[in-house]
Amino acid sequence: MALDLLHALHENSGLYLYRVRDRLGLAPNPPEEVQLTLSRHKPVLLRALEEGERVEAAVLLRNPHRLLALLAYALGVEAPMWLTGYYEGPPTRYLVPVDELTPYLAQASRDLPRPRRLHLSPTTGEWPVDWREGWEVALEARVARTRYLLLPALEAWDWLEAAGKGLTLHEVSVWQPGEAPRPFLPATARASADGEGALS
Repeated sequence: MALDLLHALHENSGLYLYRVRDRLGLAPNPPEEVQLTLSRHKPVLLRALEEGERVEAAVLLRNPHRLLALLAYALGVEAPMWLTGYYEGPPTRYLVPVDELTPYLAQASRDLPRPRRLHLSPTTGEWPVDWREGWEVALEARVARTRYLLLPALEAWDWLEAAGKGLTLHEVSVWQPGEAPRPFLPATARASADGEGALS
């Protein structure tokens, strides 16, 4: 679901999304198929927007703090979050309450410098999201009961290779701008990273 949402927003990056209580607005009025696609993600989009806020889809994708809020809700937010930020100097780690995730990350996007890396994970350890500056590929994989969402390009291939040696990977999917999310076989990770696979 997280990669599907990335794809939908990327394909409609000029669209503005806004929240008024429990209503999700879209402007300009998109074609019906776009409305249907985004309506499937309505609960996630509403939770990732502040009340009365109007945000362009492209901003949600480009701004790492806002992107992490969006992806967190797509994966399921049921517990406080550990947010580790790599800005200038040593990493900083914060515990963010469940109800404050969107306001906290929206404020961080306004007040903090652009990070080189962000890592977000619930205290329950059900999933982590790892974002790095310059990401080109998003990778989603399930290992046992944990779902991993990585947005670091070549680091994703290294992670797949290492994880594939010692863990059983399930439901591995990959997305990159311009292509729909698709299943991905871990055995092809290194070939793809070397430019021999299906990824461009």
